[in-house]
Amino acid sequence: SLWLPALLATPFGQGDPVTGFDLAFTVLQLPALHLLVSVIAAQTMVGMAGCLWLTFTEGRSLSDLRFPGLSKLQQRVLQPQLAVLALVAALSNALAPFDLMVQGSGVASGAGFVDLHVRLPLRLLLTALLLLTAAGLLVPLPRDWLRRGALIPLATTALLVPFAEWIVAPLAQKMLVQPRELALETQYLARSIRATRQAFGLVAVRQLNLNPRQSLTPEDLAQAPGTLANIRLWDSKPLLATNRQLQQLRLYYRFNSAAVDRYPLAADPVRQGSQQVLIAAREIDTGALSKDSRTWLNRHMVFTHGYGFTVSTVNAFGPDGLPLYFVKDLGKSVKVQGIPSLGLTDEMVRGALPVGRPRLYFGSAPTPYAIAPSQVREFDYPEGDLNVYSHYEGDDGVPIHHPLRRWMAAAYLSEPRLLFTGSLNSSSRLLLRRRVNERLAALAPFLRFESQPYLVTARVENHADYDPEQHQYWLLEGFTTSDSYPYSDANPAGIRYLRNPVKAVVDAYNGKVWLYVSDGSDPILKTWRRAFPELFQPLSSMPLALQQHMQVPRSQFSIQAERLLRYHVTDVRTFYNGDDVWSIPLEIYGSTNTPVEPYHLTLQLPGQNKPEFVLLLPFSPRGRPNLVGWLAARNDPPHYGEQLLARFPQQRLLLGPQQVSSLIEQDPAISYQFGLWNRAGSRLIHGNLLVLPVGKGLLYVEPIYLQSPNNDLPTLVRVVVTDGTTFVMERNLKDALARLTGQGPSPALGLPLPDAVMP
Repeated sequence: SLWLPALLATPFGQGDPVTGFDLAFTVLQLPALHLLVSVIAAQTMVGMAGCLWLTFTEGRSLSDLRFPGLSKLQQRVLQPQLAVLALVAALSNALAPFDLMVQGSGVASGAGFVDLHVRLPLRLLLTALLLLTAAGLLVPLPRDWLRRGALIPLATTALLVPFAEWIVAPLAQKMLVQPRELALETQYLARSIRATRQAFGLVAVRQLNLNPRQSLTPEDLAQAPGTLANIRLWDSKPLLATNRQLQQLRLYYRFNSAAVDRYPLAADPVRQGSQQVLIAAREIDTGALSKDSRTWLNRHMVFTHGYGFTVSTVNAFGPDGLPLYFVKDLGKSVKVQGIPSLGLTDEMVRGALPVGRPRLYFGSAPTPYAIAPSQVREFDYPEGDLNVYSHYEGDDGVPIHHPLRRWMAAAYLSEPRLLFTGSLNSSSRLLLRRRVNERLAALAPFLRFESQPYLVTARVENHADYDPEQHQYWLLEGFTTSDSYPYSDANPAGIRYLRNPVKAVVDAYNGKVWLYVSDGSDPILKTWRRAFPELFQPLSSMPLALQQHMQVPRSQFSIQAERLLRYHVTDVRTFYNGDDVWSIPLEIYGSTNTPVEPYHLTLQLPGQNKPEFVLLLPFSPRGRPNLVGWLAARNDPPHYGEQLLARFPQQRLLLGPQQVSSLIEQDPAISYQFGLWNRAGSRLIHGNLLVLPVGKGLLYVEPIYLQSPNNDLPTLVRVVVTDGTTFVMERNLKDALARLTGQGPSPALGLPLPDAVMP
C-alpha cells in the first residue's frame, strides 16, 4: 500500500508552504521514500557488520584482544559500503523539510520558527557534509584531504545535531520564541489552521448564526411540521434490547446492530414521503448453539445464514410501551404491515419494504466459513415445532467439488475434515470472508471502512448487475486517510487527512461487492483508480433505490466534529489565545453521564420548508455545560454531504444537554414520578436528549424507558419536552407539546401529530 501510490501519485494541485513541492509528494511518496531509505540503510549496515566481523576474526585479533587496524585491501572493501551509508544518511536528512512540516515541535502543528531556523539549517548542513564524505570515499583522493576536508566537519556537525535538537532548539523556543510567540509563530499558526481545515474537509462547512429564543410558542411549532412529524423516540440500544426479547426467537439468532434510516412510507404530506425507521438484521450466531449442537457440521453446513430483519417506526409506540413494527417475525409468519395510527396501510409498507428471500449469508457479525450447497440441508427458520430448510442457490464462493480444490481448501483452512466428509456435491462452494468488513478489507485494503455496516432492503429493478429477486444489501463507507499531510493537526488516532470518496454495497445473499465513487476529486482515490481502474464505478451507476439510503458516515462526522472543536476558529490571535474552544457536551443516558453521540433526525433546517434526514451533534464551550452551537450533515439529495454549523451568541445562556438532563431530574413533578418508579424496583433509563431547532426557538426531547430488574425488556413510558424554561412529561409527544405551549390538543395548534403518533 506504499509503493503503488508512490509510483502512480496523482497531484493535489497545491504546493506545500516550505518547499513548494506538490502535496502528493508528502502525502503519497514520502512514506514510501522513508521505507526505501530504511531498507537500504538496514541492508548496508548488515553488509558492513558482516565485513567487520570477517575483519575482526582474521588471524588472532579476537584471541589476543588486539586489533592491528584495517589493511588497505580491507579499507577498499569497506569504503563503498560507508559511502552508501553516508548517501542514505544524506537522503534521510535531506527529507527534513517535509518531515518537519508533518512532525513540527512548535506551538503550531508542523514546522514552526525554531524548526525552520535552527533544526532545518543544521540538518541541511549535515546533508551537504554527508554527500561530501560519500564523494570522498568513492573518489580516489588523498587521505589527508578526506580527513580534513570532510571527516572533521562531518563529525563536528553530527555532534551538533543532537546538541541542537535536545538543547539549543528547546532553549531557543523558551528564551527567544516564547516571550513573543504570537508574533513569531503567526504565519505558522495560520498555515496549520488552513491545512487542518483543508485536510479534514472543514472548509466546506457553511456557518450560520442563530439567536434562538428560550421559549416556544404555538406559532413556532406550526412553523416546523416536518420536524415534529418524525421526532425520534426510540434509540438503538433500547430497541435492540427489545428486539432480542421479542424478535430474536431462538438463541442462535442475534441482532448485532440497529440502523436509523428513512423509507418512502409516510402518507402524511407533512412528512413528504419520508418515514424514519430503525432496521435491524437477524443474523446467525453459531457460537450460541448448545454445547452438544456446536459440531463442525452444524457450524459450517447447517446453520449457514441469518434470516430476516425487523423494521420499526421511531416516532410511535404501542399501548404497552413496545415498538410498533412494519416488519417483524420470520418465515411463513413474517408480518409486513402498516400502522393505521400513522395513516400507513399494509400495501404502502409492502411496496416500500420488500422482503423477498431474506437469507443473510453475509452480515456484520463475525461469521465462520460456510460450505453450501451440499447434501446437508441448511436451516432457514423454525416453524412451530418443526424447522424449515433450504439450499444455497447463489453464485458466490470457491467451488470445492474437485479433489485438488478440496485439498487446497483443507490446507488453507487447516481443516482435514474437508477431505473426508461425504456431504459435498458437485455444486458445493466454500463461502469465505462472510463478515462484510473483512470482505471489503480483503478486496480494497488501501481503504478504511466504517466499522458498522447498515442493512437496506430495496427493490432494484432494470439493472444488469443486480438480481431483481434479491432485496437485502449492506451499505458501508470507504475512507482515504493519511498521516503525513503537511501542517495538518493529527486527531487522537493520528489521522491528518480524511475523505469519504467510496460507497460500498454488498449483496447479503451472494456476497457480490460494488464500489461507487462519490467524491472523484480526492487525489488519493484518483491514485488508486489509476492502479485499479475496473474496481470502481461512478456513483451514477448505483441504483436509485440504494442511493436514496446513502448516509453521511457517523465516523467521519465524529472526526470532523472533533476537529471543529478548535478549528472552527480561523483568526490566529483567537486560536492562539484558546478562548473559543468547544467540547462535546455530556448527557444522562441510561443512568450515567456520557458524551453526546451524533444522532439522526428528520427535521427542517433553519430557513428550509422541507424536512430532511440529517446527522446532528450539539457543542458546548470548553469547561461550561451550556449550548454554543450544533453541526448538521445533510443526507438527502441534492444536498447530500453538505454540512451546516449553527452558532449561537456566547453572551447568552442557552441550556446544554447536561443542564437540561439535570433540570429534568430536579423538576418536582418529574422527580416525584421517577422516585415512584425507582421505589417500585424498576430501572429508569434516560434516552438520547434531542436538541431540535423549531421555529425561532429550541425544543429538547427526551424519551423515558422503564425496565424490569428481572427482564431486559425496556418499554417507552413517558416523553419529556422542554424549551429551557418549562419542563413537561406526558405519556405521548402530542400532549407534551400541547402542555409546553399552554394549548390544548386542538386543530388550531397545527401539530402534525395525529392521535396516533402515540396511541
